[in-house]
Amino acid sequence: MSADDGWSAVPDRAAPDHAGTADVRVQGRPAPQYGEYAPDGWVNPVLAEQERREQARAAQQAAATGAPRTSTAPPTTTASRTPAPARDQAPADGPVAARFGASPADFLLSVMLLAFGLVSVVQSLSVGTVASGVARELELRYTALSDPGALTTAAIVSALGSVVVFVLVAWWSIVRLRRRKRTVWVPLLGGVVATVVTMSAFLTVVMQDGHFMAWLVQHAGS
Repeated sequence: MSADDGWSAVPDRAAPDHAGTADVRVQGRPAPQYGEYAPDGWVNPVLAEQERREQARAAQQAAATGAPRTSTAPPTTTASRTPAPARDQAPADGPVAARFGASPADFLLSVMLLAFGLVSVVQSLSVGTVASGVARELELRYTALSDPGALTTAAIVSALGSVVVFVLVAWWSIVRLRRRKRTVWVPLLGGVVATVVTMSAFLTVVMQDGHFMAWLVQHAGS
């Protein structure tokens, strides 16, 4: 085809207008709006300036009247402030720990053993009663001692040893209970130590008694 038949690959441009300027827009398409071909994120500076002025004017009016300034942030919903349900949270590690001792049972048994030990210590302080009771038992089962009064010394040693052992055991038990450690074996150990001290004191006196040793030798072969 030639240019004579009215078709051309070059778009038709309008002739210069009366002002001497040429309309370079392609014929047949509407003029683009302001900012129509702007890249993503582009903001109309005119509208932005107007919005800024309106906000400044509103702030000035609020400061003049003393009214609180309204926030443009979206309101926080109740659901966003509500913490996650307890079932969604991680469970605690094991059962709730006891306040004292490794467990409530450990605490209860430790206290009961300490109370029993305290009663035993109080009874051991009656030195005369303990000495006479031991002398009577020896006389009924074996033979009478030549010097029963020596048992009083053994009773005093036993009482002093029991007091010292109980004080140490009670202190150690309280420390372990406060640290939530297993404590029930501490009073048991203290009872064993106190028994050993008591038996050692009385056996020392009995084995030094001449009458008792003669009876023991006499009845050793029978």
